Amino acid sequence: MNAGMKITLISCIAAGVLTVSVPLLSEATNRGRGHAVMPPEVILLPQENAVTDGTDEMPAGTPTEPESPVTEPLPEEDITVRVLDANTGKITEMALDGYITCVVAAEMPYTFNSEALKAQAVAARSFCLYRMKNGTGHDGADICTDYAHCAAFITEEGLTEKYGKTVAGKIEKKIGEAVKATSGKIITYGGQPALALFHSRSYGFTESSENVWGGKVPYLVSVTTPEEDDVTEVTVSDSELKTAFSSDYAVKVSAGGRKMCLTSEKNGTGRQSSVFYGNHELTARKLRSLLGLRSCSFEYQRIDGGWKFTVHGYGHGVGMSQYGANEMAKRGCGYEEILLHYYTGVTLTDISKPAAG
Repeated sequence: MNAGMKITLISCIAAGVLTVSVPLLSEATNRGRGHAVMPPEVILLPQENAVTDGTDEMPAGTPTEPESPVTEPLPEEDITVRVLDANTGKITEMALDGYITCVVAAEMPYTFNSEALKAQAVAARSFCLYRMKNGTGHDGADICTDYAHCAAFITEEGLTEKYGKTVAGKIEKKIGEAVKATSGKIITYGGQPALALFHSRSYGFTESSENVWGGKVPYLVSVTTPEEDDVTEVTVSDSELKTAFSSDYAVKVSAGGRKMCLTSEKNGTGRQSSVFYGNHELTARKLRSLLGLRSCSFEYQRIDGGWKFTVHGYGHGVGMSQYGANEMAKRGCGYEEILLHYYTGVTLTDISKPAAG
């Protein structure tokens, strides 16, 4: 974020980013990438410590039509994951649930309801198998520890160093139970592992994939989400805004009578899609990245010498909202109901058992 910008946190639920012990087939050295570590009572979700929360392009192999169903069982105990440490470049081979444990510990606060943690475990397992099937672009590895490309990741070693064995034991128990309770469970579409994307929180509705990456995925469509709004304000000077719209990402368009003022267009979920400044246009996603906004759900107003952006939620908004999942769990929903709500038309599948029929 530029030095001239000011960001004010209006409301945010405190959370924890912690880890647990995992069964490694070889030494694990990864401690995640770019995640600020703070005391447990004020820790934010990993994606709340960064400007972006994913790649600009839709992940490779994105499904648009159902494929032939899987008929052979995939014994989970036989599945190993080759994990690329985004910091060191080292590849570590891990048991699938060991890897999932590290992901859940890094991606969702351990203080969340157990059913939300279970939903996160299934989503992470589904995403991992989707990546393993469709590729990640990493030579020799199935997945990486860069949350902006694959998923966040943190080890027991990192937890012990930061918080001590007592906290590590508490987290090991709760996260371990969630992963074990869902062992072998994934969500599928057309018999194939689903691209189970998730984000921190939305505001009223999640986002459809085509509004973010341009590719329509049948199960990644906008649905209602129950979490409370989380609002931040970002103040941007006139010069900073002009710099953003003078970048290589901006497209020159006909001014159409517009003055040098900020205008925008929204999509059907209430998020901004395109933003105009004079005769230049930026996608809302790119403007979000350039200005350090938490999401594309924002309003703006003119202030002396610049602009104030009021931003709702956090993340790209596609797939499961983590805070929404926690709210559903607190209202009595099980992890299955949570997953079927956020991923439209998917099937909960046990990969350790043969498909029926």
